Amino acid sequence: MTALTLADVTKLLRDFPTAAELFARASYSDLIRATLPDRHPGDTQAEALFRQVQAVYHGLSAPPVTIRGPKRTYTLWRRLAVGDVADVHFATAVTDPDTAAEEYFVLKVARVPGGHRLLATERRALLHLRAAAGDTSYRDYLPALAESFQADDGFLKRVNVFRHELGLYTLAEVHERHPALDGRHLAWVFNRLLTVLGFCHRHHWLHGAVLPCHVLLHAASHGLQLVGWGQSVEPGQCLDTIVTRYRDWYPPEVHKRQPAGPATDLFLAARCLVYLAGGDPLTNRLPESVPAPLRRFLGTCLLEGARMRPADAWALHEEFAELLRQLYGPPQFHPLTMT
Repeated sequence: MTALTLADVTKLLRDFPTAAELFARASYSDLIRATLPDRHPGDTQAEALFRQVQAVYHGLSAPPVTIRGPKRTYTLWRRLAVGDVADVHFATAVTDPDTAAEEYFVLKVARVPGGHRLLATERRALLHLRAAAGDTSYRDYLPALAESFQADDGFLKRVNVFRHELGLYTLAEVHERHPALDGRHLAWVFNRLLTVLGFCHRHHWLHGAVLPCHVLLHAASHGLQLVGWGQSVEPGQCLDTIVTRYRDWYPPEVHKRQPAGPATDLFLAARCLVYLAGGDPLTNRLPESVPAPLRRFLGTCLLEGARMRPADAWALHEEFAELLRQLYGPPQFHPLTMT
């Protein structure tokens, strides 16, 4: 997310006058940083907005929720997403007691008893994969787990803490801003997906939920991060859980309780491309604006039978690179604007 401007803060305060409404859309830290008088010397508008933000904050009927972990205490400022078994929150924590310096984090907190197991699975998968990635660029494709701990709030729940990274957008947010990406953007997104899936499959992990809510894009740098590892399994295992609102996105083997494999992840990745292209991911229909060779290529990943689909992300990556050279020539950077 880009830094807020004074105009942004003015509009937020006008449209969302209550604390609950305001801090659900922007964190207190971001609002204060945007209006800090030291950043706008002599600007009376900034001073007025700064005082107004403080007044709304101090008028909260209840203090913000805090969660104490082994390493630090987190203040939850706003809920970013609600999943089937866990909530995702934007949070801050003091990381240097001497200077009171804060860092930003994303907390995934189990909301129901079954969430504990899924968040434990996510922790195990990410520890394995990030260790395998070492200092290579593959680490950039995976969320940075800052810590993971158990909490007791009437039932045993796990809290997974991730470092917050600016500039990341879910595919759902990208689709809302750009309802139909052109083939050149689809190309780099699928390239990145094949890269992270190839790496994870090589290290014996299936993601199991490659969906718009779990694929984050960094528009400015054409980066990609695959999050939401709670449904992950080893190849050959059945998926125990699916994301309810995307139930109809999953391939037949999942609904039939058959073992999942790399082709399962590649099926879901291809459906994400259909979605970004402005097509219908439930019927696999791509718009005519997508070049026919690209439509056919994605179609091979979307066949009904798992054994009929590609199952090697790295081999598919090489074939895709050759197809892109034929369609578009040498790789070029195409800006994707999200602001």
